[in-house]
Amino acid sequence: MKHRFPLLALALLYAITSVAEIRLPEVISDHAVFQANCPVAIWGWSKPAETVKVTFIPEGDNRRSSFAATTNAKGRWSGKLAAFSTGTAGKLLVSAEGEPDQVVNDVVFGEVWLGSGQSNMEYDIAGIGRTDLANSQEVEEVQRNVATARKEADEAAPPIRYFKVTLRRASEPIDDVKGSWRLANSQNVPRFSAVAWNFAVTLQNALHAPVGVIVSSVGNTPIETWMSKPPLSATSVGPAVYQRNKVELAEAPPDKVAQYVAALGAWRQANPTPELQSQHQSTKPVAPANLSADNYVPNQYFNGMIAGLQPYTIRGVVWYQGAGNMAHPMEYGEMFVALIREWRLEWEDPKLPFLFVEESNFGGKQTAPVEENPFSLIREQQHFALSLPDVGMVGSIDLGNGNPHYPKKKPVGERLAKLALHDIYHEEVGQVLSPIYVGYTVEGKHVRLDFRNADGLRGRGNAVLQGFAIRGERGEWVWAAGRIQGNEIVLWNETVKRPVAVRYAWAVNPITSVENGAGLPLLPFRTDGNDKN
Repeated sequence: MKHRFPLLALALLYAITSVAEIRLPEVISDHAVFQANCPVAIWGWSKPAETVKVTFIPEGDNRRSSFAATTNAKGRWSGKLAAFSTGTAGKLLVSAEGEPDQVVNDVVFGEVWLGSGQSNMEYDIAGIGRTDLANSQEVEEVQRNVATARKEADEAAPPIRYFKVTLRRASEPIDDVKGSWRLANSQNVPRFSAVAWNFAVTLQNALHAPVGVIVSSVGNTPIETWMSKPPLSATSVGPAVYQRNKVELAEAPPDKVAQYVAALGAWRQANPTPELQSQHQSTKPVAPANLSADNYVPNQYFNGMIAGLQPYTIRGVVWYQGAGNMAHPMEYGEMFVALIREWRLEWEDPKLPFLFVEESNFGGKQTAPVEENPFSLIREQQHFALSLPDVGMVGSIDLGNGNPHYPKKKPVGERLAKLALHDIYHEEVGQVLSPIYVGYTVEGKHVRLDFRNADGLRGRGNAVLQGFAIRGERGEWVWAAGRIQGNEIVLWNETVKRPVAVRYAWAVNPITSVENGAGLPLLPFRTDGNDKN
């Protein structure tokens, strides 16, 4: 008994000391890539009102960068390292009086990009755990992708570094994310995001610089889950989004929800890592009816998977998302613009490059001249973001094969990387943008269409033009014949004497037939605005 209180005091002292130790966010950890050629944000936590010193120690170089910061009332501190040139390697030392030093080893300065969105950003190279590969050709293509990626990983010098943010929902912003940096090799690369990997490989091959990609993505998520509450609430559609989600969640049966949550918890405990979860997707509990709304709760993935990354210094963002908003497509454009503005504000960079993928094609092939559908509207709404500076888009309408999670992700990553190389790194990489509709004129029974990015405009494989629809004032949509004249296209149908509108590739899985000289597809469009009659 006489030892009880001293032991208790020691235990309390140990607990207090443990809490007070310097803590760094998980993204600032061994093998991290820091953005080169600009000041780099470093932050963490310790005891309140404590002075913390941060020093980057380069290998074989006496020029160090240090700063001192004082923790606030919540124990958080932050500051910035001086800029270092591409390829500089070393370690990070963080110290405070009376606290154990924290050392981050094998740090390198290079190019850092964040990849985010839903399943087509999430899906890995090997398609581990996937049950949606449509046929043997897709399986063979995935196998080729894995073989290529393994070879690329072994040949990459220096190794590409990859940080996968662990899935986490949160009702309020969390100050850290879960994950770790990994050096890509032939063994682990099949589990990397296919889009992010091919983006990184293409960048590194062109820049000959270290590349780090941070991937924070979740399949089957709408854009509102990746926004915080204030900017979403400030949009004209925000109140409707919140109300709709509240109603949908209320409709989930409480007993089935409880059973599902318990089963899901047990499954995650049995499969604690992303690798194990990918391998055992077939055993994952299936959500009861209406509980899919749980994945649509606004703000939850921003809070759990984005807020804790800020303000990690990055070069830019690559984004692949849109299908999660197909139930209410006309809301998308305003929210997309708001998300980009918010992330730029959070990263304190009003010019943070933001590159995204226009939604791809999938499902049954188009049979009617115009097929009203939400995905055509989502694609159109995505273009709203192009009104912002330093935003770029690549097309993927030519890559899908009926499967929403098509395996042909290498061209997507390459297109994004070439756009970054052209617009941000100012490299000579040729044409990087798809032809995009800008206007039309009616010439009797013909319609003349004008495009940007149309140098070398041609039919794919020199085929006859297809996928165009035309209509008169009171007529139905009919297929249009056409010919290319320089950078313009002229369309007509002999039954339409006074054409008033044209559409191209207006379907979930449209017929497409036109590309520019770089082989990039003409993007879907309509000349009749929001008139969907």
